Amino acid sequence: MFKERIKGHHTGGGGSKPVPATEEELFEFLQGTPERKDGVIYFHIPFCDNICSFCSMNRSKLEGELDTYTEFLLSEIEKFGKFPYMKAKNIESVYFGGGTPTVLKEKHLDPIINAIHKNFKISPTCEFSLESTLHNLSPKKLKLLDSLGVNRFSIGVQTFSDDGRKLLNRVFDKEEALKRLKQIRDNFDKFVCIDIIYNYPGETVEEVLEDARIVKELKIDSVSFYSLMFSPGSVLSKEISPDYYSLETDKELHHGFANSLLDSGDYEVLEHTKITRKNRDEYKYIRLGHKGEDTLPIGFGAGGRLGNYSMFAMNKDRKMITKTNETQRNFGKFMSLFQYPNVKFSDMSQYIKPSTIEEIKDFLKLCEKHNYMKVNDHGATLNIDGVFWGNTMAAEISKIARKDFE
Repeated sequence: MFKERIKGHHTGGGGSKPVPATEEELFEFLQGTPERKDGVIYFHIPFCDNICSFCSMNRSKLEGELDTYTEFLLSEIEKFGKFPYMKAKNIESVYFGGGTPTVLKEKHLDPIINAIHKNFKISPTCEFSLESTLHNLSPKKLKLLDSLGVNRFSIGVQTFSDDGRKLLNRVFDKEEALKRLKQIRDNFDKFVCIDIIYNYPGETVEEVLEDARIVKELKIDSVSFYSLMFSPGSVLSKEISPDYYSLETDKELHHGFANSLLDSGDYEVLEHTKITRKNRDEYKYIRLGHKGEDTLPIGFGAGGRLGNYSMFAMNKDRKMITKTNETQRNFGKFMSLFQYPNVKFSDMSQYIKPSTIEEIKDFLKLCEKHNYMKVNDHGATLNIDGVFWGNTMAAEISKIARKDFE
């Protein structure tokens, strides 16, 4: 049915273009009261001490930068924590992304996380998550973060294969990587999640099945798994021709990894690129965003939205603030419905016309004929083929629905 696969999430906008706004307008808005109580805080740490070969970041010699950046984050935490809008927020997710947040030392992490607790109302059920690598998460740092309320780590393992780790420029060979991940699992009883990349050049089915076996053996709480995509300007983009890519191989490796976990009975598909251990990781950071809850972005490279105001900071002096309307926000919430393996027609009705729902039903029934899903009167349930093509189908659905958001 499809000749090309869209690997990443579909994020195309709907409605009119956002209108530029000023920081003064944003601050005036933050003097008010939010319509919705739950919220998210996203911190971006744009530093790494080892650059993956599929990434185009360029960072080194971080000591002085980390000290300065910590002071900047502390000032931003205090600044936004004073606004009535944020004081009224019940923070259900704090997420540190990057880069590599755990490149920060204990002397940086301690004051930053204490400042978060001091300046914001952190829910007792808050998901407090940090992205990390294996070599940046020492036993001492792990113990500190545990004591500060961090309850989730997302660790960029990518693969346990020695050949794959070398190609992707990961620190440690398989033996040492496995040893360190086991230490984390043994000393941290909250959520341990990892990233896995499949379909890098030369990967075999045996290698992807070994990655899945280790996930099951260590009872990893969730896995974000992506077919290899490399940034323009990255090492791999310069050394490897995209001609290596085979759709058939992509599907074989995807299915091998996913089915190995699902067939165990302990795991289930949360969304198109995430498999979770049952009754464990909720991935609140993404799920709250999909529901349209506010996300306060802090840090260079952080993006988010508070009420009608979307924010993105390139650096200290370059900040982009725009004002969005309800139609634009509803389009994002509507498209989020199609990131999950179960789709309900009733959920669509608050966003699009009945006639458009019928068009989408026809499209989904066509997908059913290609064995991607089962469709009934209430909605659709994707199988593993449907999960594989999920983002591609979402892109097609956005074309059908866009007219209702114009």
